[in-house]
Amino acid sequence: MLRVCAAPVAAVLVSALSIPATASAKELKPKFGDIGGVYYTDVSDNREACRQAIKNKIALCRQNTSFVSNTEDRKYPGCLPIFRQQAGACVAHFRRQTSKCEVHGSARIDDFTGFRCTVTATVVEEGDEQERGTGAVPGVEPEDGQAPQSRGSAAGPSPKCAGMQEGAACWHKLPDPPNCYFWYPYFNPKFRWSWSGGCPGGLAEGRGTLAATGIKVPFKGTGSMIKGKKHGQWVDSNARGTVGKGPYVNGRRHGRWVTRWPDGTVADLPYANGNMHGETTWRWPNGRVSKTTYENGREVDKRRR
Repeated sequence: MLRVCAAPVAAVLVSALSIPATASAKELKPKFGDIGGVYYTDVSDNREACRQAIKNKIALCRQNTSFVSNTEDRKYPGCLPIFRQQAGACVAHFRRQTSKCEVHGSARIDDFTGFRCTVTATVVEEGDEQERGTGAVPGVEPEDGQAPQSRGSAAGPSPKCAGMQEGAACWHKLPDPPNCYFWYPYFNPKFRWSWSGGCPGGLAEGRGTLAATGIKVPFKGTGSMIKGKKHGQWVDSNARGTVGKGPYVNGRRHGRWVTRWPDGTVADLPYANGNMHGETTWRWPNGRVSKTTYENGREVDKRRR
């Protein structure tokens, strides 16, 4: 776990995902910088090349978690967890681009431009004592998945969702209750959230309902939060009457979920760390049953009867 009082991250990082950079700060990029896209004038003639290009982009995202040199890694160790978090958002971005490979005509696979780490002009080498009064705040979520420490409710947890790209994992500030945060594994800026439970120390806690509005089909979930993250059994539902029941672990779906639609369709869905993993079973109102096997969110086998 990263420690606020001892780790260099607390001294030098002003995460670009948390607060604006000051004039004395500088922005750093990982070894591959941002990951560029690709354009096809006629994707129907290049479908396999398009799919392979996206696979290559995803591979670059996953490798883009450090600086070019080990010297820089040691000099700015607090940036590395930020790059890892941004790499996850990068992977999610290009996975969403995959559908563009199936269209007819031209297609543009968009760039991912979310890689950055902003540090103050005062460089703190590894092992040095942090300087006080720089105005820096913790810049990353701890790798063990627990809620991050902070210097008080004013700073709050990091990285915050403000300014993040869609699909990022981050901490969202709730307008209701005010100055309360919850962890958001897949950020969507269109959603407007509210939480009916408690919020001691600025993090959603205890049992309550987390509701999302501002979209065509509002939805909500009822269950328990621990340090700002969903944990334990939840019931998720939307305004059209679809209801899903299952467990969250540390903010992500983890375990077997059963989802029912108003028309009678029932899906039995296994999750692992937020991704479908294992055999899913869909039962349709006409009696048809389909089974699909997933590995870490990727379909590997499908059977119907």
